[in-house]
Amino acid sequence: MAIENDDDREKAAELYRLYSSTMLYIAKSILHDHYLAEDAVIQAFIRIIDNLNKIKTINCYQTRGFVVIIVRNIAFDFLRHQNRSKTVSIDDNLDYLSDEEPVLDNITTKEACSRITDAITKLNKNYSDILYLKMEFEYSNKEISKILGISEENAKMRLSRARRALKQKLLKEEG
Repeated sequence: MAIENDDDREKAAELYRLYSSTMLYIAKSILHDHYLAEDAVIQAFIRIIDNLNKIKTINCYQTRGFVVIIVRNIAFDFLRHQNRSKTVSIDDNLDYLSDEEPVLDNITTKEACSRITDAITKLNKNYSDILYLKMEFEYSNKEISKILGISEENAKMRLSRARRALKQKLLKEEG
């Protein structure tokens, strides 16, 4: 009912048909509760519908990654709410480092992209997710904050930390 035109309704229905079981599986693996996992999937679809205009192709790795990131983050939000007194964010305890960009010499652009992609996949999920949303989908910090359910300032800080972690990983692999 929140979707106004028929094309978007059809797109949302197709997304649900293709990805709902995957989303439920991911949410259940995090939450270990079927009913809570169903709630997480519903909440994830609400966020997906809010960002439906960003999805160009339904059945592709980018859309699947986008859907997985959203459901995983919502499931972790649910888990944090359940264990509020037990959970401390690692992001809050990291030291600040410089924001210099990594320099890669004597390699082709294709090799550099491959190294960067490999390094991103080896990062902490919080960092790889936010880099994926920023680089692949070109979301703004405001859009990322809405998708991940965090403040815009937190999104900006996570992105900065993710870039630093990526730089360190690339420099470590290079040296």
